[in-house]
Amino acid sequence: MAIDTRTVIRDVSTSLKTLIKENVAELNDDSYITFGSPSDVDSSNICLSMCLYYLTENPSMRNSEKDPIVGTNQFYEPPAYLDLYYLMTPYAKDRDTELLILGRIFQLFHEHATLSGNDLKGNLIACGNEKIRISYNNLSLQDIKQLWEVFPGKPAKLSLSYLVSPVRLPAEKVITIPRVLQRDLDVFQYKNTITK
Repeated sequence: MAIDTRTVIRDVSTSLKTLIKENVAELNDDSYITFGSPSDVDSSNICLSMCLYYLTENPSMRNSEKDPIVGTNQFYEPPAYLDLYYLMTPYAKDRDTELLILGRIFQLFHEHATLSGNDLKGNLIACGNEKIRISYNNLSLQDIKQLWEVFPGKPAKLSLSYLVSPVRLPAEKVITIPRVLQRDLDVFQYKNTITK
């Protein structure tokens, strides 16, 4: 049975959401955590915008493993490795609750800095993801200003940014390359003849 590799990015988001829901009491319901951006949030209710705002290929992992063999002459294309950047923005009726949520999320990811084992939801393990790091992404004030400019009509709020990496995304494309299966070695005897 083929693995559906298309779900990998969604599965990472689901894994983070589940981890937060299970460890942050104020966000213990699915409806309290949204993958939407701050532009999509109804700020009158308590919730956390867990927005994947940027992703890129991880250059250090490129060509880090051999292509998996499918058959005699067939290989999968090498997998891609991704870096996912999330913006965590809490919304609540009062500032105290928002700060409490931010503190709990920071503490959670400080103490639980990797997704592994039962943390990995969906097809992540089947796609070769054994351990995915969660790292605090320290944005400069200029970075924060530029980031919030993409959320029209929403004033900047205190948020946390995290890099989740490396995320392995296996290739589905199979390539065919003829392989050398047998080597023939013929020995020729050289006869030196000198004519006068």
